[in-house]
Formats: sequence, structure tokens, C-alpha cells
Amino acid sequence: MKNRKKSKTVFKVILGLLAAAVLFVIGFFIFSMVTEFKPEDDTALEIVSTQNVIDKNEDLSIVTLNIGYCGLDETQDFFMDGGKNVNPSSEDKVRENITAVDELVGLLESDFIFIQEIDKNSSRSFHIDETELIRKEYGTRSYAQNYVCKWVPYPLPMIGKVDSGIMTMSKYKTTGANRISLPNNNNWFKSMYMLKRCLLVNRFPIKDSDKELVLINLHFEAYSENETKEQQMKTLMQYAVKEYEKGNYVVIGGDFNMSFPKADKVLKYIEDEKIWRPGELTSDMIPKKWKMCTDLKTASCRSLNKAYNEDEEHQFYIIDGYIISPNVNCDYVLTVNGNFRHTDHNPVFMKFSFK
Repeated sequence: MKNRKKSKTVFKVILGLLAAAVLFVIGFFIFSMVTEFKPEDDTALEIVSTQNVIDKNEDLSIVTLNIGYCGLDETQDFFMDGGKNVNPSSEDKVRENITAVDELVGLLESDFIFIQEIDKNSSRSFHIDETELIRKEYGTRSYAQNYVCKWVPYPLPMIGKVDSGIMTMSKYKTTGANRISLPNNNNWFKSMYMLKRCLLVNRFPIKDSDKELVLINLHFEAYSENETKEQQMKTLMQYAVKEYEKGNYVVIGGDFNMSFPKADKVLKYIEDEKIWRPGELTSDMIPKKWKMCTDLKTASCRSLNKAYNEDEEHQFYIIDGYIISPNVNCDYVLTVNGNFRHTDHNPVFMKFSFK
């Protein structure tokens, strides 16, 4: 009789624990749905701006860099790219990477800076506000969120809270910044925990002109089907062409997560299904007389299937660069080789001028 009562008690405890677990999971899903980041198609952003105005006759420069939330340095791999790690090893390492990235970008002394994967308040970067630590002296700054989740519940250890986005900085006056949403084909479940990709559009007045320089900072989809990237590219170019038709000068830049034309001839792909493969940028994705600009001599990104070692074979990519409208000259473009010491990307620098 005592054993039977004891068995019933154990059964009730197990049943109670199972019920509590089920309620917790249901509650977490409800919490995720209620707090899901659902941005508008077009959102005006807060800006901080200097009063320096662009002179149409001067040469200008820009750099784009995906900083990998300063957590993807040479010692790291990443689980979604075939590696094992989920989050950076330590806060000290993240801070070391931030300092190094800030110094590297500063050496280029560019007029405009595009940054992707910059964290504002995320568990993976130890809740450091990185937007306050990169090139603080640049007087014009705007930030657009593209990854916001109260808690990402996978894998183990979990990613946790994420508040991240893309950022544009400049030495010149901007009259406005907008977040433009890009197509998202994730199902309802993935949508709660994945990125909501966007364009960050800044407008810069030009002295003695009614035209503007329109800068578009982007970070396209990485892990979805190529169809999603192509849809995002179509949205981008529709927006950019409208600006050009107004007479404006358009410079687009960032991490396309697609290989630039002819990059395949420079960088061979390793035959391994576990290694991430980018989509492909093709010339028919942009109108005639528009131009793609990147450096085909130096890789702009490395695979994260393993930590980086110069003496080992690695997969490299050329997925970062620019697209410019027909009234803009690409005078010079260079990918600066940082040996992937502090991020999995290299900065791409471009000098440009107006026609």
C-alpha cells in the first residue's frame, strides 16, 4: 500500500512538472508573438547631424564594413556556417575587437561610413552599446534596427536577447534618414526569432544644388533561398531608380550576401556542403549604365565554419561593395586586408565623384 501511494505521488510530481513545462513553452510562444518586432514599411529615423554641406566638385570617400557585432574575430566560428560556437568567448574580447575595428575604420578617414551587424543591446555582445563606440567623432549618425528579439531560444547555449542593426555615419549634413523594410519570406515561427532586413537611406544636400546625394546602406538575407535575396534586390533597385530619376546621386553599399560578378573566377569554392555559399549578383539585376564596384583582388569575407588560420585552407567571398547610379563616378575601390583578426569581413573603401 505504501509503495502504491509513493508511486502515485511520484506520478503526480512528474505530471505536474510536465504540465509546468508545457505551460512555460506556450507562455514563451505567446510572449514571443506579442513582443515580435514588426517595423513599418517606411520609418523615419532619429538623426544626429553636423551642418557641413557637400560641395558638388569635391571628391568623396566611403567605407563599408560588416563588424559581426565585434564577436566574430579570428578565434571564432559560427554554428549557422558549419561551426560550433554561438556567442563570443568573453566581454573583454568583444571590447578588444571594438577598439580595433574603430581604429581600422578611422585609418581610412572616409567621409561616409556604412556599418552592418552593430549591436546596441544584445546578450551576445554583453549588452555593450557598440553604436556609441565606433567613430564617435563623426557628427552625423543614424541607426536602423534589423534584428530585435527579447530572447532567441536556440541553440544551446542560447543566443538570448538581440537588439542589432545597421548604421551610417558621416562628416556631412543629412536632412533625413529612413528605414525601408525588405521582403521577408520566413514562416511565422522563424519570423519571431530572425532578422527583419532593411535599407537605411540617408539624404545629403549638395551646396548650390536642388539635387541630393542618396546613400543606401544594406545587409541582405544570408540563409534564406536565393529567391528572397533577389526579391530584396528588386525592392532596392526600384527605390534607387526612383531617386535617380529625380536627378539625385545614388550610392548603395553594404553586405549583399551575394557574390559580385567575376568573383568566382578569383575565389574557388571548397566542395563542402557544410560551408555557407552566398547567392549571386548578376549584371541583369541592375539597370543599364548603373555600375557595381568592388575590389576583385582581395576577399571581403571569410567562412565561419572554423576559426581563422592563415596557414590553413579557408573559404573566402567577395560579397561586400557598392552599386552606383550613372551620374556617379567610381574613381577608386579597395578592400583593406585586415586578415580577419577582429571581424569576419574586411572593409571596402571607395572614392567617388559626381558627373
